[in-house]
Amino acid sequence: MAKHTISADIRDMNEKVSYIRQSKRVPGIVYGRHQEPISITMDSSDFLRLYRKAGESNIINVSVGKKKLDVLVHMTQKHPVTWDFTHVDFYAITQGEALNTHIHFNFIGDAPAIKEGAIIEEHMKGVDVKCLPSDLVDHFDVDLSVLKEEGDAIRISDLGIDTTKYELSVHDEDVVANASLPRAAVEEEDDEDEVVTGSDEDIAANEADEDEGSKD
Repeated sequence: MAKHTISADIRDMNEKVSYIRQSKRVPGIVYGRHQEPISITMDSSDFLRLYRKAGESNIINVSVGKKKLDVLVHMTQKHPVTWDFTHVDFYAITQGEALNTHIHFNFIGDAPAIKEGAIIEEHMKGVDVKCLPSDLVDHFDVDLSVLKEEGDAIRISDLGIDTTKYELSVHDEDVVANASLPRAAVEEEDDEDEVVTGSDEDIAANEADEDEGSKD
């Protein structure tokens, strides 16, 4: 796994948040089970580049003051209009101690079912896991090429995730992706399946009523 680093400054708590953001910096905090909270600021552009590469499932080494801390991005806040980062929470990890994080799914391959008119529905984008820091990965691959025809599905149990390393927040039978008919095709099938129900006598009576109505 690639090593990700960023430099941060200890935040001057007399400095207003509005001024920090106007200065193209983003405020944040580092905390953990064995780490006292440290308020920090970082260059906004540096953090944006870092987040695009590291996301929330890669260990980041933060240099702040004389300390170098291994952390994960735990939570971010963004401006509702500009979508700039307005605050970042880092969780300081301890090597050898399990942690909770989110690992994204990487959808690969082409589903043959598409050529048969099916659409591919992705029901999950990732999964929450508990694992050791040394077992962290960028993503879990999901191979769509196994979806051969309409009705085929990929479940958590099909991904080959080592459950001795990763404690998953979902069930083995939960569906990650599946091949299904487009809504229009499903509605057409439903229309074709509609039939007149009832006894032969009832059907004959209904037909007779319709004939009488047409004569009138």
